[in-house]
Amino acid sequence: NACVVQICGDGIMQGDELCDDGNIINEDACLDDCQPNICGDGFVNAGVEACDDGNSSDTDECTSTCALATCGDGFVQTGVEECDDANIENTDDCVAGCLEATCGDGFIQAEVEFCDDANAEDNDACISCVVAVCGDGYEYDGVEECDDGNVETGDGCSPTCLLEACQDAI
Repeated sequence: NACVVQICGDGIMQGDELCDDGNIINEDACLDDCQPNICGDGFVNAGVEACDDGNSSDTDECTSTCALATCGDGFVQTGVEECDDANIENTDDCVAGCLEATCGDGFIQAEVEFCDDANAEDNDACISCVVAVCGDGYEYDGVEECDDGNVETGDGCSPTCLLEACQDAI
């Protein structure tokens, strides 16, 4: 009616325009080319997308669903996470913080470790993720008097890890 050429951004949908919100702002629902703002176009749709890096990679800081990458999302973020199994279990091969499970991390890995006390001490109840026992060669402080790595008698340390005393009265 005003005898002006209609253009994208004038607020009137025409031709191949799928939207026309009357502006040329790319951070809303309609881009400056009158196409809808969708995930993966490289423009963050404020209030709808947390990020949009213009690609479909799930291993960078912005996933293909335009959500910020986080530990537990199921995607290993390159250079940041060692693993990401999309769960909060600390008994599998990927533990809290998206780190590979290891002996000494404080979590008992099911069917792999018998204990994990988050330290490298060899004189407590857990030695290299195996429960300490008499005869393992490590003296368990406060429980064993000795541990010579076997359960033989007559060698100074009994099969119950007590010091053997001389019985011949000489």
